[in-house]
Amino acid sequence: MKTAGCLLGGVAAAAFGLIRRIAVYAAVGAARAVRCFGLYIPLAYLAYGGVLYLVFGFELFVGGTDGGLYVFGFVLSLICSVIITVRSLVVKPLGEYFRGGVIEYDGKAAGKHTPEAPKIYRSRMSPGIIVYEYANRYDLYEKRGDALTLVGREWKKDKR
Repeated sequence: MKTAGCLLGGVAAAAFGLIRRIAVYAAVGAARAVRCFGLYIPLAYLAYGGVLYLVFGFELFVGGTDGGLYVFGFVLSLICSVIITVRSLVVKPLGEYFRGGVIEYDGKAAGKHTPEAPKIYRSRMSPGIIVYEYANRYDLYEKRGDALTLVGREWKKDKR
């Protein structure tokens, strides 16, 4: 009988651990969705409406001037969340892909023995290629995920 109780306790602990893990993943996923889709603005507005309801007895979605103004403000907060969604899912990725020009460049050397700081920019011929220009060569990198991968090296004439 002791073995059955021990087994039951182990199964219950494993089940509760699984339920806890699922709840944590769901909460993290929901928080990421709220952040990505800008839903924190309507949620904050609803919390504000809850405070108005609890403290002042304010009727939120009832017809009348006060209710109409609250609904108008809620619709504005939803429009803000749509703008944030379009910005994070469309504008930022497209801007990252089509961005040209200099990414970063610091021409100052920290000391005598520090390596040369390259000029860094995107290729005009192929926007997916990032060029590191040194005094004697060009290093060509391709962005794969979060890392840069060296895809080629071209030497400048008379600088080798």
